[in-house]
Amino acid sequence: MKCKITDDSGFLALVDSDAYSTFVKEDWELDLLSNHFVSEMNKGCFIIWQTSNFGGGFWNYEFLQEKTNKKSTREFNSKIKITDGKLYLTNFEDLTMAASYPEHKIPANHNSDLHYELDNGVYNITVRQLFDPNDYENEVEVNFEFVIEKESSSIIENGFDKINWKE
Repeated sequence: MKCKITDDSGFLALVDSDAYSTFVKEDWELDLLSNHFVSEMNKGCFIIWQTSNFGGGFWNYEFLQEKTNKKSTREFNSKIKITDGKLYLTNFEDLTMAASYPEHKIPANHNSDLHYELDNGVYNITVRQLFDPNDYENEVEVNFEFVIEKESSSIIENGFDKINWKE
């Protein structure tokens, strides 16, 4: 399934909206928000990464059951537990609104169709970036692949200490 998302700030995230704790503080600072993101990644309900070194854009992405032969410029793995049958893709703008205002939830209404349906359980997600993060004029058909593999274990040990690929 190929889709597109807008990204004005240079960060995207995959979220189990049922388990992810959205609200942080109305007047949060970036360090507090970053620490919140890392904590939620380590709980296994959220995955976030920096998309490029020049900021945001419009990104084409694809959810897959197995990795393609396309060359990735960078990739990482994370485990996530699905509790409501859907894995949502969202952007930094939606995350910051939800972090600031308790009435805002993930997904935001305008991004509620950006999801992949899964059986509840633990999954290994490989996020593959298929373009050079320094190249503003990237011309690839798919920018990100999300390879989803069901795990037999329910144990999540992510151990992140920062947002993926953040400079």
